[in-house]
Amino acid sequence: MTLLKRVLTLTDHTRLSEEGSRDPNWYKEWFHFCVIGPQVEAVINFSILRDNRHGVPPGSRQARLILLVHDGGWDGEVVEFHPRDVHINPGRIDLQFGHQYLTYQKGIFHLSLSLENRPITLDLRIEPLTYPLLRSKATIGEGTIDWLVVPRLQANGTLVCGTRLHHLVNAPAYHDHNWGHWLWGQDFAWEWGFALPLRGTHTWSLVFDCMTNQARTETQDLKLSLWKGTRLVRIFAHQDIQVVPNGYLNLSHVPKFPPIMALVAPEMTTDVPHTLDIAAHSCNDHLDLRFQAQDVAQIVIPNETDLGETIINEVTGTIEARGQVKDEPVEMQGKGFFEFLT
Repeated sequence: MTLLKRVLTLTDHTRLSEEGSRDPNWYKEWFHFCVIGPQVEAVINFSILRDNRHGVPPGSRQARLILLVHDGGWDGEVVEFHPRDVHINPGRIDLQFGHQYLTYQKGIFHLSLSLENRPITLDLRIEPLTYPLLRSKATIGEGTIDWLVVPRLQANGTLVCGTRLHHLVNAPAYHDHNWGHWLWGQDFAWEWGFALPLRGTHTWSLVFDCMTNQARTETQDLKLSLWKGTRLVRIFAHQDIQVVPNGYLNLSHVPKFPPIMALVAPEMTTDVPHTLDIAAHSCNDHLDLRFQAQDVAQIVIPNETDLGETIINEVTGTIEARGQVKDEPVEMQGKGFFEFLT
């Protein structure tokens, strides 16, 4: 196993840690993947969290799978699993939710999913191509979050959506792993995105993260991270970065998942920007990035603090990046996903 894959084995594993929190009932953890094929894109999320709903036994956990596929339009499902159907090996990535599973063995992620209520199945092997970036104890609401991000992987396998079969060969992919203690509905919002090149010969990859209060009037954390090949080469910090949203993405229909949540969040408008311009400059390094949104799906999560809801906008779009870092020109055209949480 290569050093890269050994590092990931040591850092990217199931925590299930409820220590160090003002309230263990705030605990959350998830493994998130995005895959960008030539004619299809997918968002996959295995999530574990304390069950704070009324009437459940204290200390209970929820297990949730999100699978969204963009194949001309959005399809997918948000699935909850009974505890008896959930098997997790702490300290490893080895999760089984019903007949859906995620494992990491010998340096390869293996995802096998088949939805019961939608005609979507996938079987993918996803190999990391960059070293991870690990962040500890960032502020989120009244709690903290740890995260690990691997901006560039390659996916091989099959994805079936309805009658369409997609064979994926070295398709660009992205992965992050988040864990920590907070409640949905606390005073926070985020913008998070990644950019990957359209052609495999290009070596750059990017991750943008911004954490704010709900009103987006106070920025608590802001970074733009750049990898060349396997290695992280530059992190632009808060004071180095300017972010300018332009217009709003105007769509006639915004799909919501799970669909039942459209009853409590029926709005068909979003505050997703049509374009997002990010400019970073520090010393002799500079980088200009434009994300142009193309389509959006909304994941609607009931708040744990009130009767409202939190909306995660999963936005697919194109990326252009230009600049100079460490005396080397940077130029990339590619694809990516941005999340806008409101």
